[in-house]
Amino acid sequence: MRFLKTKIRLAQEALQKKLLLEQQKAFTRPIKSSSQEDESEANVLNEQAKRLRALYSDQILASTFTKPTKNMIVNYGKAIFSFAQSRLAKPYIQRNFQKEKIDRVSFNNFVDELRPRISGYKNFESLFQADESDSEVMALYRRVLKMLGVVFMKYFSVNWIIHGKTTHKQVYLRHRFAILRRITKGCDSLF
Repeated sequence: MRFLKTKIRLAQEALQKKLLLEQQKAFTRPIKSSSQEDESEANVLNEQAKRLRALYSDQILASTFTKPTKNMIVNYGKAIFSFAQSRLAKPYIQRNFQKEKIDRVSFNNFVDELRPRISGYKNFESLFQADESDSEVMALYRRVLKMLGVVFMKYFSVNWIIHGKTTHKQVYLRHRFAILRRITKGCDSLF
């Protein structure tokens, strides 16, 4: 059943791409006239086609460079926090923070406290940045979380997107680096 749904979805996407290419070809061909009377009408139609081309290209740009949605940020945040608490993150923590003693139980509690606070762009950025009011331990945990977020986005996010339950996989793939910029905002080096 899942195979059939995938096949139908891929066929629909191929049909949409084909229609998009046909529309682009129709917009790029100028209209030619055979007589002088038709020439003025052809000029009007060419002007309309130019306006439609401009509108169409703006819509394409808007659809390809949209900002990540709130749900996308929440989903990425939950995935990063789950990764930070998983056994896959342990080697990265040990390799990069050998000097500091990080208590896994208290780190997991810290991550559990932050998880419900994921709600949008600004909030997402602030989860990874240490405040002046944070203690040394909390600042260390935020640095560890930021480093694990970068590791997840670079090495694990594609696997999470492709094999996950998301239906808009291309959109999630397109916005990976925007999310990565939000995580690393305001830091010079992570490691």
